[in-house]
This record gives sequence, structure tokens and C-alpha cells, in this order.
Amino acid sequence: MSELLIQIPKDIPVSSLKRKIDDLIREEEIRWVLFEKCKKELSLGEKELEYLEIVREKAWKETKKKYGL
Repeated sequence: MSELLIQIPKDIPVSSLKRKIDDLIREEEIRWVLFEKCKKELSLGEKELEYLEIVREKAWKETKKKYGL
């Protein structure tokens, strides 16, 4: 498992921030499980998988913007 080190301003409660981050991690894990399942079910080729990853990353970028990540 990777580790992420962040600096948190003193006036932000760490517990609520940690809950939000944990929720985002769970959401991303679910997306990856679904992505892997789709790859198997659809039997996509390498080019198609690259394009699918680009689209997935664009969608995730919007979520990151929304939460300021």
C-alpha cells in the first residue's frame, strides 16, 4: 500500500478530513474493481484499454477538482 504525506492547516479538523479521504479511496477502489471486471468481460485490446484509461483519468480529474485534491 502506498502512503501519502500531507500538511494540514491547524484550523482544519483532521478526523473529518480523514473520513473524506477514506471515502474517496473506497470510491476509487470500487472504480478499479469495476474497471478490471469490464476489461475481462469486454476482452478489450491494448489500444482500447489505453483509451479507456484516458477517459477514466479525465473523469477522475473532475472529481479531484470538485474536492480540491
